[in-house]
Amino acid sequence: MKQKIYLDYKIDNLSNYHGNSFPPLLYKFLKKNKNFEVFSLSNKLIKDLDCIIIINGGSHWTYKDLNYKNIHKYQLIKWLYPKFRKIIILIGYIFSLNNIGFYKRHLYPNKSYEKHLKNLISSNPKAKIIHRLDGIYQMIGKVYGYDKTIRKINDISDLTIYQSKYSKKVWENGVNTIFGKSTIIKPKHSKIITNGVDLSIFNQLGDFYDYGVRFPILNVSASPSPKKGLYKILELAECLKNNNEYHFYLIGNQVDDPLCGSDIKNFDNVSYLGQILDRQEIAKYYKGAKIFIFPSEEDCSPNVIIEAMACGLPVLTIKSGGIPEMINVEDTKAGLYLDDNNPVMSLNTLIKFYDKFSNNAKYLANKNFNFENTVENYSIEIEKLIMK
Repeated sequence: MKQKIYLDYKIDNLSNYHGNSFPPLLYKFLKKNKNFEVFSLSNKLIKDLDCIIIINGGSHWTYKDLNYKNIHKYQLIKWLYPKFRKIIILIGYIFSLNNIGFYKRHLYPNKSYEKHLKNLISSNPKAKIIHRLDGIYQMIGKVYGYDKTIRKINDISDLTIYQSKYSKKVWENGVNTIFGKSTIIKPKHSKIITNGVDLSIFNQLGDFYDYGVRFPILNVSASPSPKKGLYKILELAECLKNNNEYHFYLIGNQVDDPLCGSDIKNFDNVSYLGQILDRQEIAKYYKGAKIFIFPSEEDCSPNVIIEAMACGLPVLTIKSGGIPEMINVEDTKAGLYLDDNNPVMSLNTLIKFYDKFSNNAKYLANKNFNFENTVENYSIEIEKLIMK
């Protein structure tokens, strides 16, 4: 009999390119395991599950996922207050609900998702729980209260999976944030399993986008957060503005960066290409580029880096978060760190020794970040839990 594995993430279209590309890939590759019957949040009837895999604290949860079983007043306030502030406050006064906590809405946990999980687990009391963790929300500056939900989920989980040593360190030791000391978790059991890349899509074969310049430098970022380092990319672009062999290309939401997104249009050597939501299509842009630049702060394990490496792109980045674990493994370097005082130096070195860095990038992507290996490690842990 096949083991029933449930991934608590809505997966409707595997061809779509998501900001969080991990869940669709895990779903796709788990379905190849003949011992598993795999379900996702998109499936309506889910019973007799053997294992439930939870992704972080449910930041993917939206108003579309609400129903009468999981609705919660905190969630309604969190989502509706910005649009209907005056109406909600008026209703609060009429029904003496002043102390419901409108001003606490940013720090509310993900209560609706917690209720959803409680119902899911109640319907599947024998299922083992795997909690796969990304970064701390209060570090990356969104849904601040959801870290409380993560701690609550982790307390009931049988296994916690981190994607990098850095992720394990910040969650178990805590870090200082603008909110104070971050939430600390104490897993029953934990394992580090690196992210992976679909090498059947991200490689150096097939069609590629012709940028029309000698050195196209690519940045891909689904987030417009200043932490993604757009300002560093523009600094470097300014340094190279008199050399038309170099041109920077941006895919994602960089124009919404509140710090300098509006400045992109002022650079003749920077082109914003918009969002690309198809994996096959975005792979062409990786394959046609020469360098991948991603100066992101405190990222646990950004998938875009390993996608770029799989396409043979050396990486220009910064020494922060889990990125050093990805591009600098033992004696193999797939990229270099930008120097704040001399940002051109690292780029110049990558160009000078391009073949070496490009080959190293491909080697590390195939050796350490092949998603076949990632899902095999997940499968082993799933089977170990179920057999207990």
